[in-house]
Amino acid sequence: MRNNINLSHLISQSTPAYGNRDRIFIKDNSSILKGDTANSSCWFFSNNHIGTHIDSPRHFSATGKKTHEFDVNNFFYDKVKLVDITCATGILISIEDFKKVEDQVEDHDIELLLIRTGYEQYRTIDKYWNDSPGLAAELAGYFRGKYPKLRCVGFDFISLTSWNFRPEGRISHKAFLCPEDETKAILVIEDMALATVNSQIKSVVVAPMFVEDGNGGAVTVFADIEK
Repeated sequence: MRNNINLSHLISQSTPAYGNRDRIFIKDNSSILKGDTANSSCWFFSNNHIGTHIDSPRHFSATGKKTHEFDVNNFFYDKVKLVDITCATGILISIEDFKKVEDQVEDHDIELLLIRTGYEQYRTIDKYWNDSPGLAAELAGYFRGKYPKLRCVGFDFISLTSWNFRPEGRISHKAFLCPEDETKAILVIEDMALATVNSQIKSVVVAPMFVEDGNGGAVTVFADIEK
Protein backbone atom coordinates (compact mmCIF):
# COMPACT_ATOMS: atom_id res chain seq x y z
CA MET A 1 0.00 0.00 0.00
CA ARG A 2 1.27 3.48 -0.86
CA ASN A 3 1.82 6.13 1.80
CA ASN A 4 1.28 9.37 -0.15
CA ILE A 5 1.70 12.94 1.04
CA ASN A 6 1.23 16.32 -0.64
CA LEU A 7 4.30 18.48 -1.29
CA SER A 8 2.29 21.43 -2.67
CA HIS A 9 0.90 24.42 -0.82
CA LEU A 10 -2.81 25.16 -0.94
CA ILE A 11 -3.69 27.78 -3.54
CA SER A 12 -5.35 30.69 -1.75
CA GLN A 13 -5.73 34.44 -1.84
CA SER A 14 -2.92 34.70 0.71
CA THR A 15 -0.41 32.82 -1.47
CA PRO A 16 2.86 34.80 -1.41
CA ALA A 17 4.36 36.05 -4.69
CA TYR A 18 7.90 36.80 -5.79
CA GLY A 19 8.51 40.52 -5.28
CA ASN A 20 5.07 40.78 -3.63
CA ARG A 21 3.76 41.92 -7.01
CA ASP A 22 1.08 39.36 -7.85
CA ARG A 23 -2.02 37.84 -6.36
CA ILE A 24 -4.52 35.01 -6.71
CA PHE A 25 -8.16 36.08 -6.61
CA ILE A 26 -10.94 33.59 -5.88
CA LYS A 27 -14.64 34.45 -6.01
CA ASP A 28 -17.96 32.70 -6.42
CA ASN A 29 -19.62 32.61 -9.81
CA SER A 30 -22.58 30.74 -8.39
CA SER A 31 -23.43 29.51 -4.93
CA ILE A 32 -25.95 27.01 -3.65
CA LEU A 33 -26.19 29.05 -0.43
CA LYS A 34 -27.30 32.01 -2.55
CA GLY A 35 -30.02 30.01 -4.29
CA ASP A 36 -28.05 28.84 -7.34
CA THR A 37 -28.23 25.23 -8.51
CA ALA A 38 -24.47 24.59 -8.23
CA ASN A 39 -21.25 25.96 -6.82
CA SER A 40 -18.73 27.38 -9.30
CA SER A 41 -15.85 29.79 -8.90
CA CYS A 42 -13.60 32.18 -10.75
CA TRP A 43 -9.87 31.71 -10.12
CA PHE A 44 -7.67 34.54 -11.36
CA PHE A 45 -3.86 34.32 -11.30
CA SER A 46 -2.18 37.66 -12.03
CA ASN A 47 0.98 35.64 -12.79
CA ASN A 48 1.31 31.94 -13.59
CA HIS A 49 4.54 31.74 -11.54
CA ILE A 50 2.93 31.89 -8.12
CA GLY A 51 2.41 29.26 -5.45
CA THR A 52 3.91 25.79 -5.82
CA HIS A 53 4.74 25.84 -9.52
CA ILE A 54 7.12 24.52 -12.13
CA ASP A 55 9.40 26.50 -14.45
CA SER A 56 9.92 25.09 -17.93
CA PRO A 57 12.52 26.26 -20.50
CA ARG A 58 10.08 28.63 -22.26
CA HIS A 59 10.14 30.73 -19.07
CA PHE A 60 13.61 32.06 -19.98
CA SER A 61 13.91 31.27 -23.67
CA ALA A 62 11.84 32.50 -26.63
CA THR A 63 12.28 29.09 -28.25
CA GLY A 64 12.47 26.89 -25.15
CA LYS A 65 10.27 23.89 -24.57
CA LYS A 66 6.81 24.51 -23.14
CA THR A 67 5.52 22.47 -20.23
CA HIS A 68 3.03 20.51 -22.31
CA GLU A 69 5.73 19.63 -24.87
CA PHE A 70 7.52 17.38 -22.38
CA ASP A 71 6.69 13.69 -22.44
CA VAL A 72 4.38 13.01 -19.49
CA ASN A 73 6.85 10.44 -18.19
CA ASN A 74 9.15 13.35 -17.43
CA PHE A 75 6.90 14.24 -14.48
CA PHE A 76 7.26 10.86 -12.74
CA TYR A 77 10.33 10.37 -10.54
CA ASP A 78 11.37 7.04 -9.02
CA LYS A 79 14.73 8.14 -7.65
CA VAL A 80 14.31 11.10 -5.33
CA LYS A 81 16.51 12.61 -2.65
CA LEU A 82 15.80 15.31 -0.09
CA VAL A 83 18.74 17.18 1.43
CA ASP A 84 18.72 19.80 4.19
CA ILE A 85 20.61 23.07 3.73
CA THR A 86 19.34 25.25 6.55
CA CYS A 87 19.10 28.96 5.73
CA ALA A 88 18.21 31.77 8.11
CA THR A 89 18.73 34.55 5.55
CA GLY A 90 18.48 34.95 1.80
CA ILE A 91 21.86 33.54 0.84
CA LEU A 92 22.86 32.31 -2.58
CA ILE A 93 23.36 28.55 -2.16
CA SER A 94 26.64 27.60 -3.83
CA ILE A 95 28.53 24.45 -4.79
CA GLU A 96 30.45 24.72 -1.52
CA ASP A 97 27.20 24.84 0.44
CA PHE A 98 25.90 21.77 -1.38
CA LYS A 99 29.13 19.83 -0.91
CA LYS A 100 28.53 19.94 2.85
CA VAL A 101 25.42 17.75 2.42
CA GLU A 102 26.04 15.86 -0.80
CA ASP A 103 27.07 12.74 1.11
CA GLN A 104 23.33 12.41 1.85
CA VAL A 105 22.83 11.67 -1.86
CA GLU A 106 24.08 8.12 -2.14
CA ASP A 107 22.61 7.38 -5.57
CA HIS A 108 24.15 9.35 -8.43
CA ASP A 109 21.25 8.24 -10.66
CA ILE A 110 18.74 10.48 -8.87
CA GLU A 111 16.06 12.07 -11.06
CA LEU A 112 14.64 14.64 -8.63
CA LEU A 113 16.61 16.57 -6.01
CA LEU A 114 14.69 18.37 -3.27
CA ILE A 115 16.41 21.03 -1.15
CA ARG A 116 14.88 21.90 2.22
CA THR A 117 16.12 25.11 3.82
CA GLY A 118 13.47 25.61 6.50
CA TYR A 119 12.30 28.79 4.80
CA GLU A 120 8.76 27.47 4.70
CA GLN A 121 8.39 28.76 8.27
CA TYR A 122 8.53 32.33 6.92
CA ARG A 123 5.89 31.85 4.24
CA THR A 124 3.31 34.09 5.93
CA ILE A 125 5.63 37.09 6.35
CA ASP A 126 7.52 39.41 4.00
CA LYS A 127 10.86 37.73 4.75
CA TYR A 128 9.75 34.83 2.56
CA TRP A 129 9.91 36.94 -0.58
CA ASN A 130 12.24 39.86 0.25
CA ASP A 131 15.04 37.90 1.96
CA SER A 132 14.79 34.54 0.22
CA PRO A 133 17.56 32.08 -0.67
CA GLY A 134 18.42 31.21 -4.25
CA LEU A 135 20.53 28.71 -6.17
CA ALA A 136 23.79 29.86 -7.75
CA ALA A 137 24.09 29.33 -11.50
CA GLU A 138 27.20 27.20 -10.98
CA LEU A 139 25.06 24.48 -9.40
CA ALA A 140 23.37 23.68 -12.72
CA GLY A 141 26.56 22.43 -14.36
CA TYR A 142 27.72 20.80 -11.14
CA PHE A 143 24.48 18.85 -10.82
CA ARG A 144 24.61 17.73 -14.46
CA GLY A 145 28.11 16.42 -13.98
CA LYS A 146 27.45 14.65 -10.70
CA TYR A 147 23.88 13.46 -11.34
CA PRO A 148 23.57 12.75 -15.08
CA LYS A 149 19.95 11.55 -14.79
CA LEU A 150 18.76 14.58 -12.83
CA ARG A 151 15.67 16.08 -14.50
CA CYS A 152 14.28 18.38 -11.83
CA VAL A 153 15.13 20.28 -8.65
CA GLY A 154 12.62 21.57 -6.12
CA PHE A 155 12.86 23.58 -2.92
CA ASP A 156 10.95 25.26 -0.09
CA PHE A 157 11.63 28.90 -0.93
CA ILE A 158 9.82 31.23 -3.29
CA SER A 159 12.08 31.26 -6.34
CA LEU A 160 15.34 30.00 -7.82
CA THR A 161 16.17 33.72 -7.89
CA SER A 162 16.99 35.20 -4.50
CA TRP A 163 15.52 38.68 -4.09
CA ASN A 164 18.97 39.69 -2.83
CA PHE A 165 20.76 38.40 -5.96
CA ARG A 166 18.39 39.12 -8.82
CA PRO A 167 20.96 39.43 -11.64
CA GLU A 168 22.49 36.10 -10.62
CA GLY A 169 19.00 34.60 -10.46
CA ARG A 170 18.34 35.33 -14.13
CA ILE A 171 21.59 33.61 -15.02
CA SER A 172 20.64 30.67 -12.78
CA HIS A 173 17.28 30.21 -14.46
CA LYS A 174 18.94 30.07 -17.86
CA ALA A 175 21.64 27.70 -16.60
CA PHE A 176 19.09 25.22 -15.25
CA LEU A 177 16.36 25.56 -17.85
CA CYS A 178 18.07 26.55 -21.08
CA PRO A 179 21.39 24.74 -21.66
CA GLU A 180 22.63 24.49 -25.24
CA ASP A 181 21.69 20.81 -25.22
CA GLU A 182 17.97 21.11 -24.47
CA THR A 183 17.80 17.45 -23.45
CA LYS A 184 19.84 18.44 -20.39
CA ALA A 185 17.28 20.96 -19.11
CA ILE A 186 16.66 20.69 -15.37
CA LEU A 187 13.11 21.71 -14.52
CA VAL A 188 12.56 23.78 -11.39
CA ILE A 189 9.76 23.50 -8.82
CA GLU A 190 9.50 26.55 -6.57
CA ASP A 191 7.67 27.19 -3.29
CA MET A 192 7.25 23.55 -2.23
CA ALA A 193 5.85 22.19 1.05
CA LEU A 194 8.65 20.06 2.49
CA ALA A 195 8.45 20.72 6.24
CA THR A 196 6.48 17.57 7.09
CA VAL A 197 8.65 15.10 5.17
CA ASN A 198 10.10 12.83 7.85
CA SER A 199 10.69 9.60 5.93
CA GLN A 200 12.57 8.45 2.87
CA ILE A 201 10.80 9.48 -0.35
CA LYS A 202 10.26 6.49 -2.64
CA SER A 203 8.77 8.30 -5.64
CA VAL A 204 7.18 11.59 -6.68
CA VAL A 205 4.48 12.54 -9.19
CA VAL A 206 4.34 16.13 -10.43
CA ALA A 207 1.04 17.12 -12.06
CA PRO A 208 1.32 20.40 -14.01
CA MET A 209 -1.44 22.23 -15.81
CA PHE A 210 -0.94 21.92 -19.57
CA VAL A 211 -1.68 25.34 -21.05
CA GLU A 212 -1.29 26.33 -24.70
CA ASP A 213 1.61 28.73 -24.21
CA GLY A 214 2.75 27.24 -20.92
CA ASN A 215 6.12 28.50 -19.69
CA GLY A 216 5.37 27.01 -16.28
CA GLY A 217 2.57 27.12 -13.79
CA ALA A 218 0.88 25.57 -10.79
CA VAL A 219 1.63 21.95 -9.97
CA THR A 220 0.32 19.42 -7.51
CA VAL A 221 3.15 17.25 -6.20
CA PHE A 222 2.52 13.90 -4.53
CA ALA A 223 5.21 11.84 -2.82
CA ASP A 224 5.12 8.20 -1.82
CA ILE A 225 7.14 7.90 1.38
CA GLU A 226 8.30 4.96 3.44
CA LYS A 227 6.13 4.11 6.43
